[in-house]
Amino acid sequence: MSAITIKPLLWNVLLNQERLLPKPVARHFELLNKKRHQRLCKQCRMTKDNYRSGYVAVIGRPNVGKSTLVNALVGEKVSIVTSKPQTTQINILGIVHLPHAQIMLVDTPGLLSGRGKRLSSKQTRKETRNALAMADLAVVVVEVNRWKKEDDYLMERLGEFNFEKILAVNKIDLFKDKSQILDFLAQSSTKGSFKEIVPISALRDKNITRLRSLMEANLPFQTPQFSKTTVTDQSTVFRISEIVREKLMKCLRDELPYSLTCEVDHMEEKNNLILIELSILLFKESHKKIVIGKNGRILKRVGTESRREIEKLLGKKVFLSSVVKTNQKRRI
Repeated sequence: MSAITIKPLLWNVLLNQERLLPKPVARHFELLNKKRHQRLCKQCRMTKDNYRSGYVAVIGRPNVGKSTLVNALVGEKVSIVTSKPQTTQINILGIVHLPHAQIMLVDTPGLLSGRGKRLSSKQTRKETRNALAMADLAVVVVEVNRWKKEDDYLMERLGEFNFEKILAVNKIDLFKDKSQILDFLAQSSTKGSFKEIVPISALRDKNITRLRSLMEANLPFQTPQFSKTTVTDQSTVFRISEIVREKLMKCLRDELPYSLTCEVDHMEEKNNLILIELSILLFKESHKKIVIGKNGRILKRVGTESRREIEKLLGKKVFLSSVVKTNQKRRI
């Protein structure tokens, strides 16, 4: 019997019309359906009894390595990384897929206290609060041997929420002699009620597997919310705009204005080439010269570096054109 004949017969089975099938064929599909039902039941039992899933807020003051940690845990770059404080301006979701768990990491903007609050907009503070409100677990990221007032401020805010906390002590790769960090680890245990304290290096991928396992063990039993092919909730267009913003921040460093944002205006594919038109939006007209650079050198360099990473993301050749504009309203 050909595949063309079997297909409508199978459709009849799905419509509970087995009586229309010849007996040998009906028996064959009856056995197939029975095996399929048993397999599905087995998967359901695993999902209900053994599968863990939940949101993990990754929080900390600026520049402690939150975004680097999220990328390391996911195994793919989903959040941009620079040395400039508050590179992350909105919550970015990174999704970790494990055999028996789905960890939804929320990369948050750095939380500032005291005078630093003035550098942090209401929107970024709101993003952090939203991440904490939805979290099943929090991973507090601090820099080894550098506990600051901002870290104390963060611990005070966490007291308002009822979830377990794991302390991730980052950048241990800066100390070859690990005995130099033992006192800090001991003192950190007095700073809050932590389920675990894990020394890590997000940049060098040290102890990341252990941290991932601890996160999995502290999530609730529930079904996954995203497909296994999804690594972030952000659109491709947003990820492209963030890549360009990252390259600008790295290239300009201290000269870069905080108000800079990027937006993709148009994107299409022609002859296996992705054409992207992008706007770089600035708050002040005087910032244009800084971003463009002498003879357009900075903009050209940013465009080249951005295009290479975008091609890696899309898996196709890219033609990227950008224009620098003055935006009258601050985006974030």
